[in-house]
Amino acid sequence: LFADEPTGALDSLNGERVMELLTDAARSTNAAVVLVTHEARVAAYSDREIVVRDGKSRDMERAV
Repeated sequence: LFADEPTGALDSLNGERVMELLTDAARSTNAAVVLVTHEARVAAYSDREIVVRDGKSRDMERAV
């Protein structure tokens, strides 16, 4: 599932609901979610994060 700024136009409560729906859907179907965000609170839902800064990427993994 690809999501480009899935919470960008939402308030924080509805943004959290959307992220919970995406997370639940991915887990129940064993699917991957690739999303683009500028919000740290949204990125915190991920197991793995790739940060692009000044045209260069930096891969950061989280313990799950």
